[in-house]
Amino acid sequence: MKNLYVGLMSGTSRDSLDGCLVSFDNGFKIFASETIDFSEGYQTSQDKAFIGEEITSKSIELVKKLIRNIDIQDVVAIAFPGQTILHNDDFSLQAGSPEIIAKATRIPVYSDFRNFDIARGGKGAPLIPIFHKYLLSEAETEKLVINIGGICNGTYLKDANIEHASDIGPGNCLLDATIRNFKLGTFDNEGLLASKGCIDDNLLEKLLSEIDFLSYPRADDISIYMNLFDKYKKSFEERDPEDILSTFAELTVKKIEEYFYFCNAPAKVIFHGGGTENKYLMKRIKETIKAEINTIDSLISSKYVESAAFAYLAFEERAVLFK
Repeated sequence: MKNLYVGLMSGTSRDSLDGCLVSFDNGFKIFASETIDFSEGYQTSQDKAFIGEEITSKSIELVKKLIRNIDIQDVVAIAFPGQTILHNDDFSLQAGSPEIIAKATRIPVYSDFRNFDIARGGKGAPLIPIFHKYLLSEAETEKLVINIGGICNGTYLKDANIEHASDIGPGNCLLDATIRNFKLGTFDNEGLLASKGCIDDNLLEKLLSEIDFLSYPRADDISIYMNLFDKYKKSFEERDPEDILSTFAELTVKKIEEYFYFCNAPAKVIFHGGGTENKYLMKRIKETIKAEINTIDSLISSKYVESAAFAYLAFEERAVLFK
């Protein structure tokens, strides 16, 4: 095995660190994948020093697991996106040290993907549409690719081109915040609690109106949705968590539906990301969007799409190289 890349990813949900070992020689091939958990308190920490140390040390640990059975000389580079702390159209701040990772693993590291993109006229997010194009585009075919992570983003593919790409709205972030707020764990497993709730139409309309100012294309900072959560948090004390979860899930569905029609309602929609594990959310999407709906899992496990995508960005040298 030669010309291998390690891709890493910790999304806005900060629920775990994913990594994969891949090659782009003669098409896409994944050789290994691993997930490791962060230390307790990482998911909600605001301590930038702790976040930086944790994402760096866990990335080194994960890389060593992924390459334990191969010759290190076969690895071209590591793709390390870091942990996003702040993001806007002009600047993106990621925690973590690519220099330390490069030194500890003796492998060059591509990093600072978002500022690299901003410097070239992009918005720094979403970054994975180019991977969607590489993996999923087809001649004479229109399709929409939706990633449901902490934040939801989409790529509209038309033939072999990226017709449009943008962040869409909240993915798992508001659902996870609700679970933590009610001290029910860290996430709603398979959307079981949300499935037992009733959608609060009045609250849903308020939430939709709060984010109606957001246009396409855009790159959302998670603070938009966390501020929204905090604004209505006090009122949640009088409600059942199942109803709040059901309503937030519907907010995600509505924003996906909005982008679906913005992209001319393509016949095929492909989903990936942690949100695909939420059976209630996916059920509501299928009931709402009239299209052929699939997940990406026949090509790659949905969990590792983003880490593979960053490996592809490293392969395309769309980041800063640290040695």
